[in-house]
Amino acid sequence: MMARMAEELGRAGKVLLAAHRDPDGDALGATLGLMHLLQAQGKEVFAHSAGPVPAEYEFMPGLDRLSPAMPAPDWPDLAVLLDCHDPERAGAAAADFLPRTRRIAVVDHHLGRADFGQAVWVEPDYAATCEMLGFMAGEAGWAIGPEAATCLFVGVQTDTGRFSYSNARPRTYRLGAELVELGADPWAISQQAYSSSLARLKIMGRVFAGLKLVAGERVALAKVAQADLAELGAVSSDLDRVVEELRAIRGVEVALLIKELKGGGVKVSLRSRGRVDVGSLAIGLGGGGHKNAAGVRLESGMDEAEARLAGLLARGLGEKA
Repeated sequence: MMARMAEELGRAGKVLLAAHRDPDGDALGATLGLMHLLQAQGKEVFAHSAGPVPAEYEFMPGLDRLSPAMPAPDWPDLAVLLDCHDPERAGAAAADFLPRTRRIAVVDHHLGRADFGQAVWVEPDYAATCEMLGFMAGEAGWAIGPEAATCLFVGVQTDTGRFSYSNARPRTYRLGAELVELGADPWAISQQAYSSSLARLKIMGRVFAGLKLVAGERVALAKVAQADLAELGAVSSDLDRVVEELRAIRGVEVALLIKELKGGGVKVSLRSRGRVDVGSLAIGLGGGGHKNAAGVRLESGMDEAEARLAGLLARGLGEKA
């Protein structure tokens, strides 16, 4: 499928790129990295993004090319959905636009059934969508300049927890080294991508102060309301790395962070040490992800979501909620 995707991209003269809403490092890295790769081949690229870009990624080259708008439906020869395989996850503009385009390709590394698009490359065995694109570019013999290398490195680095998660394979480290040789600066990238703010530290403190250990202290659970964010001047992306810290608690098998959404409902981030498959759990609830890292949106309040998920996880661990 890698070779077919390279062929699809090679045939297109005008390409639309979109990733999931509220983009993280991999979504931004994939969108901007592929944009640079295609532009180096003389192609026209329209890069779309829904939702604010977290401050730590504002250094990424080409960020000013991202647009919340869409081109005319008949403009792209090919539309590419990156780092998700459900158009609804790409935001309202993309969800409306993508089904009306001529041809759609999907490149993603998350678990779940991918039945959208004519050319679909979904491989959960890869650590990041940027890892998939990096290997595809290498196999296809595409030129990878410093800007593309930087963007792809951001995605690989952040989706592997600075190359520390179980999804980092030997090939992941080799690709990282190749991207460094091609112009990515790990030190400079890390100083930006892992920078923080006072508001982020304050909201993290609030979350940690209210965390619970349930199911025989093997599940770490925390919640955060919109009122907490507003009071401390924080934004949703300030919570992006909190759930990893919860998983790091000694004795904890699974961690979950329940975030209240502005429009109602909650977003739940789940992390596992490996015994519990949180990816399958999330998919069963309408979300997606991987065995050790997943997420889901639920149309419920925080307390209801807490009771439901704590019960499911306790049963999975053979414990009382």
